[in-house]
Amino acid sequence: MQAGTEPLKQSKSAVRRLPVAKPWLILSISIGVLLSVPLLMVVARVFMPGTAAWSHIVNNLLVTYAANSVFLCIATGLITLVIGVGCAWTVSRYRFPGRGWLEWALILPLALPSYIVAYSYAGLLSFTGPIFTLLHKAGGPELAKALYFDSMNIFTLAVTFGLVLFPYVYLPAKAAFQLQSAAIFEAASSLSGNSLRTFRRIALPLARPAIAGGLFLVLMEVLNDYGAVYYFGVGTFTTGIFKAWFSMGDLEAAIKLSAVLMLVVGFLFTAEKYLQRSRFATNTGLKRSGLQPVKGPRKWVLTAACLLPFILGFALPFLKIVTDAFATWHKVQGPHFYAVIANSIMLAAGAGVLIVALSLLFIYSSRINRSLAGKIVNRIVALGYALPGAVIAVGVMVVAAGAENSARWISEGFGSTFGGVLITGSVVGLVYAYLIRFMAVSVNPLEGNFKQQCEKLDEASRSLGKGHLYTLFRVNIPVLRPAILSAFLLVFLDVMKELPLTLILRPFNFDTLATTAFEFANDEMLRESASASLLIVLAGIIPVILIHKSIKSL
Repeated sequence: MQAGTEPLKQSKSAVRRLPVAKPWLILSISIGVLLSVPLLMVVARVFMPGTAAWSHIVNNLLVTYAANSVFLCIATGLITLVIGVGCAWTVSRYRFPGRGWLEWALILPLALPSYIVAYSYAGLLSFTGPIFTLLHKAGGPELAKALYFDSMNIFTLAVTFGLVLFPYVYLPAKAAFQLQSAAIFEAASSLSGNSLRTFRRIALPLARPAIAGGLFLVLMEVLNDYGAVYYFGVGTFTTGIFKAWFSMGDLEAAIKLSAVLMLVVGFLFTAEKYLQRSRFATNTGLKRSGLQPVKGPRKWVLTAACLLPFILGFALPFLKIVTDAFATWHKVQGPHFYAVIANSIMLAAGAGVLIVALSLLFIYSSRINRSLAGKIVNRIVALGYALPGAVIAVGVMVVAAGAENSARWISEGFGSTFGGVLITGSVVGLVYAYLIRFMAVSVNPLEGNFKQQCEKLDEASRSLGKGHLYTLFRVNIPVLRPAILSAFLLVFLDVMKELPLTLILRPFNFDTLATTAFEFANDEMLRESASASLLIVLAGIIPVILIHKSIKSL
């Protein structure tokens, strides 16, 4: 019996001690270099002498940019924490009317980009909007004037961000609460019947790492936004980068502002990692906590508490978008608008295929070469999604300018004239920037599925003498088809709604649905922007439903 098992032991040992696959290691490092060069160029250019425009920004605008950005982060963070954690605890702990559909309906605001919701609320709260029009009809112009307030301010903007971004906190918090053991709460109930104290002293600390991760994503979305803050007239780091570049015509000032924003992101990234270090075990391996039935008027209070964020964060702005889209479709539809739709779909689909393909190669390379280089590349991939799109766009522009100058110098050395565009103002540069920004969106879900489904399959394939390329394409990829489709749809959605990066790097006369919605809103044609906004929202609903299904299956 021992003799029969010896070859099996040897084969397993051989699988574990496979030598480093140098071509795959080189591939992994090449992807890391490809993703990191633009960001390194931004850091390197910081040490160059400042310009007059940069001096003007430092002396007159930098404090305002920093104060507004910090205020939006703090206010939005608090709102998303209250709504996200509160709703997550309610639906994971109690049984009340409407809980079944509210559990998934509360993630639908993820399908609405924040700038589109900001446009919707700007239209809803304007004096000629539907709310004050109804007040005017019901109580006359005096009542409408008495209740009217100027909504175009930073406070309304923070509330708008909070209403649309709270699912980033709600999803991980709900997953964390549902994984907590029933034994913990039974012990807490026997010591103290106070449910609020149990939540504050036990459930909340256990879920802290998950909540911190969701809050970090919220803050990144706030710092990345350009469409909403520009329309509301709030100066932030992102609007400062656009102003330095397009209004002042100074790339160096934009680079230095981007570097300052990178420092802010780095601080938040460090804080998130610190908060994610939990001193507690979140899952004891015992049975999960069940739902507690709620009786009397309290059950309707819980229903209303969860229903209100859904109405304000999704139903109301979505209804406004649909109504305006049907009312103005005849004005915007035409050959140009159909070309915009085609541009958006082709760009999002092409970027999605490229990013998912490179993600598969990168993950497989990291798995078979557990080296320091692979770990560093993993960090670089995560960093790309953490950085705002405007910062990545600046880095890509710096690299593009350097590449084109080098090509021009080489062509002149050979006595020819360089007249082409390599990256700047081309689809190539745009897709390159998407690759840096959204690689992590594809890598994270695929990597989890690789670990879960393909570990033993890899060993079986290698023990049969099959090579790495055969194992990836004939064994892993067929198994991972559902995860690959999910990753593609997530990247597709992110590319469809990405605004600041697309505005900076798009080719001349190349419009997408996101830039079209922004330009209509910028021209005070909010209702006309609804058709483009509606198509973005509809494209985002499918990935949101997939997210819900994947979370529910855990």
